[in-house]
Amino acid sequence: MSAAGAVAFALERLGTAEIEPLWRALEDRADVTFYLSWEWIGAWLEEAGPPDLVLVGRAGGQVVALGLLRKAVQKRHGFVRSRTLCLHETGDEKKDVIFIEYNAFLTDRRFDPVESEAIAFLRREAKALGAFDEIQLGGFTQGRYTAVAAGQRTHVHALKTTAQVDLAALRAGGSDYLAALSANTRQQIRRSIRLYEQRGPLSLRTAASVEEAQTWFEAMGILHEKAWRAKGQGGAWRFPFLLAFHRRLIETAFPTGGIEIVRIACGEEPIGYIHCLVRGGWIGSYLSGFAYESDNKAKPGLVSFALYIQEKLKNDAQVFDFLAGDHRYKMSLGQRGPDMYWFAVQEKRWQLRLEDALRRVKQRVLG
Repeated sequence: MSAAGAVAFALERLGTAEIEPLWRALEDRADVTFYLSWEWIGAWLEEAGPPDLVLVGRAGGQVVALGLLRKAVQKRHGFVRSRTLCLHETGDEKKDVIFIEYNAFLTDRRFDPVESEAIAFLRREAKALGAFDEIQLGGFTQGRYTAVAAGQRTHVHALKTTAQVDLAALRAGGSDYLAALSANTRQQIRRSIRLYEQRGPLSLRTAASVEEAQTWFEAMGILHEKAWRAKGQGGAWRFPFLLAFHRRLIETAFPTGGIEIVRIACGEEPIGYIHCLVRGGWIGSYLSGFAYESDNKAKPGLVSFALYIQEKLKNDAQVFDFLAGDHRYKMSLGQRGPDMYWFAVQEKRWQLRLEDALRRVKQRVLG
């Protein structure tokens, strides 16, 4: 029997005040990145409200697994109405825009992973849950996705790559960050640095207080939205839930070192801001805003990230993670990291089978 097989699961209705001590105690015995820390989860609960149900796994009377579940009804294509159970998401795209990654059930490292057993339990308890058509699982790494998908009917809604910089390896090898980049990327960064330095010295500073971090977050938003509007689109700052969530996250997680916001300037003029999540030696680049110019030789994004990553090489940070997304700059500045899956475990429902058949027809038509 696997360690996970020794876990007894139950469904409980708990409020945020009841979840917090359980979560914090279990977090100390789990290997998680920022997304499953109480900083992220607590801010999410405060903004989205308490979960409908909590999946609690126990072994020897001790809580060894937790999962926060929300019920939603999703409508797609005009004919699909799916009753959905979501793990650490709401099922509302305007709220799930905060985009959880490295998602999983929070699990005591002695019993990890429990995903397969947890999903099997939920499917057996469908009647007690009020019936559902899909279990929505977002931001799973490939290993966790593969474990869940084995023997299950699944549909992958999105598959996204990540990019990372292995700071520990660069530091151990005595390598300069720029030297590890392609010749073309390195040339663009160095040329842009020379261009900026003709105007004034480049500097990087980390926000020193919650108040300064909040001020810089707002300044970042102005640059972020200006760049997206120039493309005829809207950026992250158009989502009220995302803004409220991150303002709360900065308020609660900055004092404990879970949030870092940096300002990169040329002389007194900011050329960029980067907002990162921090957990141990892991740094995740979540949001940014850069002062783009008509002269495309000025590369504020590349320069800002390069200066920030070089600064991180001076301390004990282990990994700089650009997180999920296919933006070209991520692969230019890092190496490919784990893939992320957004998928659903589906029950046998006619509308889901029809939806799947229509997808296959579309794929054949489009070649």
